Order: sequence, then structure tokens, then C-alpha cells
Amino acid sequence: MDDEDDWVPLSEDVRRTLELLLDGDSDADRGFRAQIPHALMHPGECPCPCVYLSVDEDAVPAAPMERLVDSVAGASLFNAEGGYDGEATLLANSGFLVDLQFCDWEDRGPGPLRLWEWLGPRHVMGPPVN
Repeated sequence: MDDEDDWVPLSEDVRRTLELLLDGDSDADRGFRAQIPHALMHPGECPCPCVYLSVDEDAVPAAPMERLVDSVAGASLFNAEGGYDGEATLLANSGFLVDLQFCDWEDRGPGPLRLWEWLGPRHVMGPPVN
């Protein structure tokens, strides 16, 4: 995973997923949204659509966080039939996005849905920061 060549620009699915997860009005949401254009992704090592994220820390400031590492956004996952399918969690370290995780109960991924269409209701994550 450390090979610089393995990092690629965000896919459209990942970009839209991040934008939806970070659609709030807090300073943290705005700060993390500003990082999206400066982020690269690397596929996770599990069969789910998880991705590691790397933000160009010289191009954009860190978003405010109370903890060094924390989940900063999340949502329930719903399959194409509307059934509960798991959870999505977005993690950050020192104010920068680092990991988009999908815990898929059925281990089948989003199926016919695009990644961002898999998202259900969003969750407030971590302590509020304003």
C-alpha cells in the first residue's frame, strides 16, 4: 500500500459518497469537504468497496477534530430492495480523511446500486466540533 503508484484519483462513486457523507454545515464537515478535490484513493484489502484515502496536506488545511483519530461521518447501508445491509464509516486522522469503510452484513457489496446510492440515513459521528 505504500507504493506511490497505487494511489489514484477518487472515482466518481467515492467522490459522491464522500460529498453525501459530509453534507452537514459544521466547520468539520466544510473542512473535510474541502479536502475531497485534493484526495487520492487506494483500494482496501478486503472484498468490500472500502478505500484508503490520502489528502495533499500542503494543498488544504486540516479540518477541526477533537480526537487524533475518529469517525467523522457515517450512514446506514440499504440494498436495492430497501433492506438494511450494514454501515458506512468515514475516518480521519489529525484532521485529514484517511479511510472510507463499508461493513456489509451480506458481504455482497452494493449490488446494482452505485456506491453513493447504497447510503441510507446519515449518522452524526464523534463529538460535535464548531
